[in-house]
Amino acid sequence: MTIKIKQLNYNLLFRIGLSFIFLANSLTAWFSPSEFKELIANNYLTSRLASPNLLISFIGINDALLFLLIAFGKWRKFIVMWAALWLLAVIYVTGIRTPDFIEHLGVLLLISYYFTNYFIKTSKQE
Repeated sequence: MTIKIKQLNYNLLFRIGLSFIFLANSLTAWFSPSEFKELIANNYLTSRLASPNLLISFIGINDALLFLLIAFGKWRKFIVMWAALWLLAVIYVTGIRTPDFIEHLGVLLLISYYFTNYFIKTSKQE
């Protein structure tokens, strides 16, 4: 009796891992909003854009949506642009002189890989 095991889908594992970064940030926004309040209040643009509580709710919703859409692999080109622009905005708010910059840059590079991996696969299929 031979049991065939479906080949592991590395793209799925990558998507799940990448999406969990956004899940963790979303959960932080909902359950520990104080981690965001000082960053938002100290930034010139965000402090004038809306109240910190409203922006933190937006962060929670935005990152939850990115988590779901990346995990399910839907609308990859659109999601990559959305996530990249979001991370660039986050880098603007947090600044480049913090350890968070390295983390955000790393996630930005993972998103870039997510896009190029898709682009390479679709161009090979043509």
